[in-house]
Amino acid sequence: MCSVLRSTVNDALEKAGYRVVNSPARSDVAVTAAAQPVENRVSREFGTTFAVRTYSIELNGEAPRLGEAVAMPPATTVSYDQSVGRERLNEKARLVAGDIVERVQAFVKKRK
Repeated sequence: MCSVLRSTVNDALEKAGYRVVNSPARSDVAVTAAAQPVENRVSREFGTTFAVRTYSIELNGEAPRLGEAVAMPPATTVSYDQSVGRERLNEKARLVAGDIVERVQAFVKKRK
C-alpha cells in the first residue's frame, strides 16, 4: 500500500514540475502520509475467497523552512483485495496524488 502511494505521489509531483527529495530538511514542502489498517474482512463469494483490507490514509504537509503548515486533503479510506483489487488501490493512489499536487500548487501560488 505505502509503496504504491509513494511512487504515485512522486510521479504526480514530478509531472507537475516539482523535484522530489527524500529529506524533509532539503524540501520546500514536506508531505507525509500515514496508512493505517482499519479492517480486514475475509469472505467467500462465487467459489473464491476474498481478503478485503481497508486502510485509512492521513496526509500532513508542512513547509519546514517557513515553519508553516500546508493544507492537505482530509483523511480518506481505501478498501481492496490484494489478489484481484490492485487497480482499485492504484486508482485511489492517483486520486490522493492529484489532491496533494493541487494543495502544493495552491500553497506555492499563495506564497508568491
